Amino acid sequence: MHNQERFSIGAMRDFIPEKWRPWIMICIAVVFQFYGGVNLAVVSQMSGALALKMEDIMMAGYASLVSMALSFAIMFRLKFRFTSRVALLICATICVGCSLICVSTGNVVVLVLASFVAGFFRMWGTFECNSSIQLWLTPKRDMAVFFCYIFLMVNACIQFSGLTTVHVATWINWEYVYWFVIGLLLAVILFVLVAFQDKRFMSYLPLYGIDWLGAVLWAISVLAMTFVGVYGEHYDWFASPYIRMGSLIAVAALLFNIARALVIRHPYIDLSIWTYRPVWLTFLLYVLIDFFWHHSMCWNTFIWRGFWVLMLCMWYL
Repeated sequence: MHNQERFSIGAMRDFIPEKWRPWIMICIAVVFQFYGGVNLAVVSQMSGALALKMEDIMMAGYASLVSMALSFAIMFRLKFRFTSRVALLICATICVGCSLICVSTGNVVVLVLASFVAGFFRMWGTFECNSSIQLWLTPKRDMAVFFCYIFLMVNACIQFSGLTTVHVATWINWEYVYWFVIGLLLAVILFVLVAFQDKRFMSYLPLYGIDWLGAVLWAISVLAMTFVGVYGEHYDWFASPYIRMGSLIAVAALLFNIARALVIRHPYIDLSIWTYRPVWLTFLLYVLIDFFWHHSMCWNTFIWRGFWVLMLCMWYL
């Protein structure tokens, strides 16, 4: 937005006007944001059509969020390893395949795995687009400006995607939402094949030295915790062997992961980050706000609302 004449996205071919390129990347990022594996806005329709429990659909949706969160640790490594053309083609193609699986399968395990994979590649595609226009948004690399754009784009896409999904599911059928997103992703694939060139502008950095086992252990532990939270009430909590087994897996994977992180040189997530105030305080606030939000129907009083405000104000102290 500042000094646009000095900014250029070299990954696009010369016949694409310079002024259009950042806006094209934003449009591609919006397409990836519209896609999210299992769409939680149509949980009831999907559970009825696929003969699954609502907990099954919720578990698949949360699996997508888990993979999106875990992917942040290696996004810059992927940026240096793959060109924009290759990255966008990989992400869009795999998202199309995962969409076809999510719209048709009645197997819970397959649905959760497809959503988990879809969340990773959705975030990779979004990151590839947004990182390419960072200097266009803020030539001085002011992260306050950049993160304001990210927050606005992501939340606007969430709201608009949810409204679109609800209206389409109400007036037509929930499956048409998936076919619409698949069509958009296929259009992205076609455009990338035509308008992007496979040209590298940064030094090549192979994917060596990444703690893949740590990533798997984090995924297992968080997914097991999510399983306990989603299915706990359905299976009567610890009266069920499934919940006991899920809790055991979550604790065992987490402890093993922490033990590995203390002895290896480069763990997937360095444990020292939990000593930073913005990290642990943000995590605490999210837990508290989520807890109070889910109990607001019962505790909708001035005291609880005031406590929410107090917790949020702790961030600024």
